[in-house]
Amino acid sequence: MSYQKKERMTSITTAADLHSSGGLSRSFILRRREEEGFNELPTTKPRRLHHIVMGVFKEPMVYLLLGCGTIYFIVGDHQEASMLLGFLFLIIGIEVFQERKAERALDALKDLSSPRALVLREGTKQRIPGREVVRDDIIFVNEGDRVPADALVFSKDLIAVDESLLTGESVPVEKTSESMIYAGTTLVRGQAMAIVTAIGLHTEIGQIGKSIQSENRERTRLEIHTQQLVGRIAWIVGGICIIVFLVFSITRHDWLQGFLVGLTLAMAILPNELPAVLTIFLALGAWRISQRRVLTRRLPAVENLGSTTVLCVDKTGTLTLNQMKIQRIFSNNQSLDLSELSKPYLPEDFHEVLEYGILASRQDPFDPMEIAFINAGVQYLRGTEHLHYDWKFEKEYPLSPKLLAITHAWKPRPGGGYVVGAKGAPEAIIDLCHLNKDQTLAATKSAETMAAAGFRVLGVAKSIFPQTSLPPIQHDFDFTFLGLIGIADPIRPEVPQAIAECHSAGIRVVMITGDHPATASSIAQKIGLPSPDKVVTGQDLESYSADDLCRVVKSVNVFSRVSPTQKLKLVEAFKANGEIVSMTGDGVNDAPALRSAHIGIAMGGRGTDVARESAALVLLDDDFGSIVEAVKMGRRVYANIKSALVYLFAVHLPITGMSIIPVVFKLPLVLLPAHIALLHLIIEPASSIAFEIEPGSKDLMNLPPRDPKEPLFDRKLWIPSLIKGASVLISLTIVYLIALWRGQGEEDARALVFTTLLISNIALIFTSRRSHKTLKERFFVGDNTVVRWIAIGSIVLLACILYIDQLRQLFRFSILHPLDLVLCFVVGFISVTWTEMFRGLAKRKA
Repeated sequence: MSYQKKERMTSITTAADLHSSGGLSRSFILRRREEEGFNELPTTKPRRLHHIVMGVFKEPMVYLLLGCGTIYFIVGDHQEASMLLGFLFLIIGIEVFQERKAERALDALKDLSSPRALVLREGTKQRIPGREVVRDDIIFVNEGDRVPADALVFSKDLIAVDESLLTGESVPVEKTSESMIYAGTTLVRGQAMAIVTAIGLHTEIGQIGKSIQSENRERTRLEIHTQQLVGRIAWIVGGICIIVFLVFSITRHDWLQGFLVGLTLAMAILPNELPAVLTIFLALGAWRISQRRVLTRRLPAVENLGSTTVLCVDKTGTLTLNQMKIQRIFSNNQSLDLSELSKPYLPEDFHEVLEYGILASRQDPFDPMEIAFINAGVQYLRGTEHLHYDWKFEKEYPLSPKLLAITHAWKPRPGGGYVVGAKGAPEAIIDLCHLNKDQTLAATKSAETMAAAGFRVLGVAKSIFPQTSLPPIQHDFDFTFLGLIGIADPIRPEVPQAIAECHSAGIRVVMITGDHPATASSIAQKIGLPSPDKVVTGQDLESYSADDLCRVVKSVNVFSRVSPTQKLKLVEAFKANGEIVSMTGDGVNDAPALRSAHIGIAMGGRGTDVARESAALVLLDDDFGSIVEAVKMGRRVYANIKSALVYLFAVHLPITGMSIIPVVFKLPLVLLPAHIALLHLIIEPASSIAFEIEPGSKDLMNLPPRDPKEPLFDRKLWIPSLIKGASVLISLTIVYLIALWRGQGEEDARALVFTTLLISNIALIFTSRRSHKTLKERFFVGDNTVVRWIAIGSIVLLACILYIDQLRQLFRFSILHPLDLVLCFVVGFISVTWTEMFRGLAKRKA
């Protein structure tokens, strides 16, 4: 015997012993992890603090402040230079804080999205992160799962594995007991138990130096558009700054001061907060959505959620609790409701149909429907001859789009023939049994009666096959029809309300299920879908042309007997009609539909790894209500981004204007680099933190979906920004000119303008948020404490600058008298709020 074969036999023996003893113990796992580390490959290194700091130094604002500080050092104004350097460190600190906040949110999402593994530990099956798997763990791999580590199979089932990641070959490789399966490969058929032989760098994929874990973050459409906008603005700003530099230098014969004025203007105009705002909002939005048990695998999904017009959902586990229980049995022309039994005693006439339903299920099931069969057998057939734990499983004939039935062949004893059980859609079982017209009519009528009551209906058949070799297809067996099984799966209590919310939000909910049309119609009626009686089946879909299907999907909300491959046709039809489609799925064959949908949503609990990796969102609890919460959160994120941008553009306009006007009219400069740097200390956290945590409005789900073609920077954003910004600029100009006209001096005028600008900025923050609220509610409803702290902090900072001598001299202000302060507060407040007052009056008149 070769060394390799001997080693495998040892592993098989170890696996059998571990399986019988209930898997690894906690103490062994901890010791093994301490010796060998986590099951992970080298990935892109996380950004450390110094990396984030270096990234901040790429921001234009940093270089502008450095440039201004350098000039002040050259001209000998060391106090001003030192103050700018202090502001520089503060701005860097704020940037680093915000970046770290976004990084932590994204890291949390990565932890959630890491591959999962089902292992046997301390006598129970546990779902754990793939990185926590250790050598000698017993793992269970189901169809569609990604193998978490190299492992040796010791179960007897025939499985097929996609090893294209390692070999480049797209054809699945068939394997059985004593075969190796490798980390990163995917099970495409069957299920297996295996013992882990290597983890991390010691796996095959680790040895060849590939990493499937590293994944570059996608840039969203908003981020791309914003980067393009900032780029265009940068060129415009550059041109304006050069012109202002030349005008100032030529008219005042001071080139160094002119250069300083140009840099100051660049600081005033450039909206460098924009990219940071979008990154933080989307990252934290994804994190907040994860708190609603929805994992965001791709950030563009956060942006697209608010545009969803059609939500295609599966019934089982999404609209229902996925707690399946056999409740009704039809056999020998009799119907039995198990819920009416006073004792767990099943009449003999119904034993065989349940017995063969169990034989058509896996011994160690993962699917809730098969678990329902096993549980019913334990409850109603215990102690009878109808449970066969000692029979040897030989072959599975899997479900296929052409025949919606599963067949299992068993060998009761060595050398004999086979006992075969089949279960599946009633029409498929009827077809396998070749029933005559009257028998077909009776079985179909019974199936429809059960389906109309909301049960998932399965037919059951049996066959005795005496030959020694099994046939290639199910139709080669001589099946006998045994009866029907009705499985109950309660509707989630929150679903009807969530459906109603979707409808009020302009989102159409479409149910796509593999169940009987009558079952689908019954469930659709209970959850409140429009036109529940109008059902299209998978067989109908095959007969439609592409144009016919586009026409049909405009009015049909219930599709039954749909195979996973037909989901893709439905998605493409909805997209062809101009809909923005969100699609749920859980199986291997759902992956194409999930990828094709604008937002693919995979089931986290019962979904396969292939489905999760194809989707943009993953429902960690498979709950339909979570989808609705995610849509609501996506709308909130987008609304808050728009509010932040209205504020940003509005506040930059008066700062820019007050930097240009004195140059053009040869007046004393108002805003110096220190003033603009100080304003940025307020603007940065206001635009990112304060607006990001703003709660969504109560009518978010009463608004129609956002048009995905609608640009972020549209008229609804520009016009309010321009009006507010221009109003503040006009007010500041009036205050400035009156101060100069009265001969109050340069420092007095500067103090008045800056104080008014700071008060206007506070008013802008309050009025730009919660645009759906009244002016009174925006200022006095206390559900956003950050806004209030920014306002209080701004006023305290202003008081320190105005009334602490050293600070006042640094900022080149004069002392403002109480009457001056009142004037600044009134003008600053009214310059912003008059537009809101005018809008409120217009609404009342309307």
